[in-house]
Amino acid sequence: MADNKKKKNSAGDARENKTNVFMRRYKRNLIIIFTALIFLFDILLTTAVSYYATNTMNRKISMLMGANTYQQAMNVDSYFNNIKDTSSLFFSDEMYYTYDATQVTDDIEKIEKESVLVDRIRSLGVLENFSDFGIIYADNDYIGWLSEGMFEMLAHDEMYTFFSNHISAENAESGWFCTSMNNYDRIYYVKKINDHAVLVAAIFSRELESVFNVPQSLDGMDVRLTDENNIVLYSTNKDEIGKVLGDDIKRLVIRGVSASDKDYLVTSVPAATNGWNIICSLPEKYVTEDISRLVMFTQIFSTLLLIAVAIFGYLALFRVSNPISELVSSLADKAEHDQLTGAINKMSFRTMTETLMINGTPNDAVSFVMFDMDNFKRVNDNLGHITGDDVLVRFAKLLNSRSDADSIFGRIGGDEFAMLTIKKDTSPEKLREMMEPRLEELRMSFLNEFEVFNKSCGLSLSIGAVMANDDNMDFESAYKLADDALYTSKNEGKNRVTIVVKKGSDVQ
Repeated sequence: MADNKKKKNSAGDARENKTNVFMRRYKRNLIIIFTALIFLFDILLTTAVSYYATNTMNRKISMLMGANTYQQAMNVDSYFNNIKDTSSLFFSDEMYYTYDATQVTDDIEKIEKESVLVDRIRSLGVLENFSDFGIIYADNDYIGWLSEGMFEMLAHDEMYTFFSNHISAENAESGWFCTSMNNYDRIYYVKKINDHAVLVAAIFSRELESVFNVPQSLDGMDVRLTDENNIVLYSTNKDEIGKVLGDDIKRLVIRGVSASDKDYLVTSVPAATNGWNIICSLPEKYVTEDISRLVMFTQIFSTLLLIAVAIFGYLALFRVSNPISELVSSLADKAEHDQLTGAINKMSFRTMTETLMINGTPNDAVSFVMFDMDNFKRVNDNLGHITGDDVLVRFAKLLNSRSDADSIFGRIGGDEFAMLTIKKDTSPEKLREMMEPRLEELRMSFLNEFEVFNKSCGLSLSIGAVMANDDNMDFESAYKLADDALYTSKNEGKNRVTIVVKKGSDVQ
């Protein structure tokens, strides 16, 4: 009996031990499965956050960088065109560009003519911050001022040949270049005057600091100007100047397109004036470092509990998406608007205009208006660019105060603005009756607003407008007709409003 009882107790203990082992294994497996689920959830969550945030940020920053690069290209073209325009003023009198020092033997005649030329060069040279400005003749004689750096760079008897060889645009008989001889601290523009003379104008490359600017939202972005040989002529990263563009950036340069890899986001646009490249690059770390912190934050807390991870993951995603949405909205807004005046920039104004016209009907009347400030350059030249910028900002506010719910306006470039108004079920003639007094009132308001500048600089406002309900009207045709009307206002004395009405293919 006792032996049987012992055997039963032993069998019970064995079954109990076997059950305990099974339960321990079951609990262990549950823990493993639960841990694996937490780990999988963590991977899925962090991957989703990283993918969504990185792609959204890259896309929006690419858009902003693209718009900014185009703006930089416009700034560079404007700056270089100022140099070309100043140089072209030398051709205002036949005597300036026909004089040939190599053919004049009379010393008195030479002194008299060169005195006139020196005065003209001096008057033109002060219009821009030129480091060199003068004429070099085939016998290597010269008129104007040439810096010591020029003479250090060249032997006297090499000057004419050196600069003549840099005339790269045969049709325009001119050329742009930099040279390592002066460590890329100058940018040269050379223009053929006649068969024995060339005009040479040079600026310090550091002057481009006033042209290139990096918005605060893209802090960390480098902006460069490179020539046809990928030499960096100017860069916000001073260490790059004079060097060949690095392969890590060069392989991502596709003109007019944004490209990226794990290291950089790059946009590139050619300057229209001379074909040099404006290249902007932003290290990917500036895009991803905030996202990396969010991913790590999610990983730490997702290891606690599956439920806690799920709840916290939802809150984290909500908290992550909010700042990203706000930043994306801010970047999109800055990409669409002119940074100085707050008005819609030309690219966005064009897109909005085309969209509104496409969505319109033949019964809708369209008003496209161009505004241009008369003698605005005098404000900049006489009172300074800060005052000129203030005029642009105040005019944008004036336009905004005169815009209604059916209108949009934007800054097209420089001191030019445009406004689009669409009225439903209205004829062009009726829209003209509505718009003409409004535009006249705006012109008078401009004169009142800038009365002081009108008296001191002749600042006024010329307006050209087209009214139409042609369903085939697009941005280009509207822009051209309004610009032609604006030209009429300018040509007929400025400070006036010219309106044309387009009916089908007829313009009245």
